Amino acid sequence: MLRAKKCDFDAKKQIKLRLRVLSEMGHPTDKVELIVMGGTFLAYPKDYQYQFIKDCFDALNGEESADLEEAKRVNETANHRCTGLCIETRPDWCGQEEIDRMLEFGTTRVELGVQTLDDEIYRLVRRGHKVEDVVKATTLLREHSFKVHYHWMPGLPGSTPEQDLELSRELFDDARFKPDGLKLYPTMVVEGTELERWYQENRYQPYDVNTMVNLMIDIKSIVPKYVRISRVVRDIPGKFIIAGCKNSDGGVVRRRMKQRAIECKCIRCREYGHRARDGWEIGEPQMVRMDYEASGGREIFLSFEDEAETLFGLLRMRIQSKPVSKLEPEMKGNSALIRELHIYGPEVPLSEQKEGAAQHKGLGKALLREAERIAGEEFQAPRMIILSGVGAREYYRTEFGYSLQGDYMVRDLSS
Repeated sequence: MLRAKKCDFDAKKQIKLRLRVLSEMGHPTDKVELIVMGGTFLAYPKDYQYQFIKDCFDALNGEESADLEEAKRVNETANHRCTGLCIETRPDWCGQEEIDRMLEFGTTRVELGVQTLDDEIYRLVRRGHKVEDVVKATTLLREHSFKVHYHWMPGLPGSTPEQDLELSRELFDDARFKPDGLKLYPTMVVEGTELERWYQENRYQPYDVNTMVNLMIDIKSIVPKYVRISRVVRDIPGKFIIAGCKNSDGGVVRRRMKQRAIECKCIRCREYGHRARDGWEIGEPQMVRMDYEASGGREIFLSFEDEAETLFGLLRMRIQSKPVSKLEPEMKGNSALIRELHIYGPEVPLSEQKEGAAQHKGLGKALLREAERIAGEEFQAPRMIILSGVGAREYYRTEFGYSLQGDYMVRDLSS
């Protein structure tokens, strides 16, 4: 927010500033994940949305395009390629119209402001939607091959630590949910909000830090291996927080878990790069498969892991009987959708080879070929459909013979 304000909320200025800073820090910037965060982006005027996304691509491309489609086309082979685009929205701003628009933008991941799974709490905090909206949005996103992450807020008014843990279990036990990722955001009392007024009037009391830290540990300990917890505690400067967890408390969670020898099995905690940095002994990667049901389809999670479950790479594939709308309205049989392919480790620039880097061990190729085999042999899917970042399209085109159809990279499996 502070960086955006400094740039007068100009998308181009923000992108250029971020590229320069990351470059000065020594990061390669040719493969970029772009996250449009803050507020409900899809509720802004539509013209503004299209212009904002186009400006992002133009800034990455270093040139002005006539329209968004041209900007995306240029980005496929640009110096700074957008390999993933994430948009934050609410469950009630995630219907078919919004899905179609996100596909036009080149979106690959959506973060839903879910917060809880209790209609009474939604009513109390005047959230404006219900649990059924979460179910509908999650299903639609999955059916169109997006990665689905939830914002999750323990400690909301009307809840208890016991209820928060119970709802967290429901999150992964109930096939209507099972998100691919979570941002764990303990409820904070932030300056200038209605919750601050409730706090002053003694209508709301946040959990004490000890209770919240223990709850976060309990939640992290039940998260399945296919989920990535990308953030623990919201990154809001301490001076704005009146009561509740501060962002430094994320470190307390990690230290306490280590003291109690409790391991989080989430993707981020098992990534090769993080474990190598922390001095773990790294073994040889073997392919692992996990199947589970979610949102009316079969999810297949393929990964390369060593004996200690250190994660080198993953692929998420969905098998569903429902065709992908627009792309294959008449298709019979199963649709096979790849929702994510990711190799972990130090980032390797597009033009370089790096001895021993996970990206250049052929793991991505092996995961994709195995997914194609499973889709064709086990589920008789006629073709593979990948929702890829605009900047990753060239990779699928040149390395694997996929072609762009609508907003997806597609390959016939019969050959």
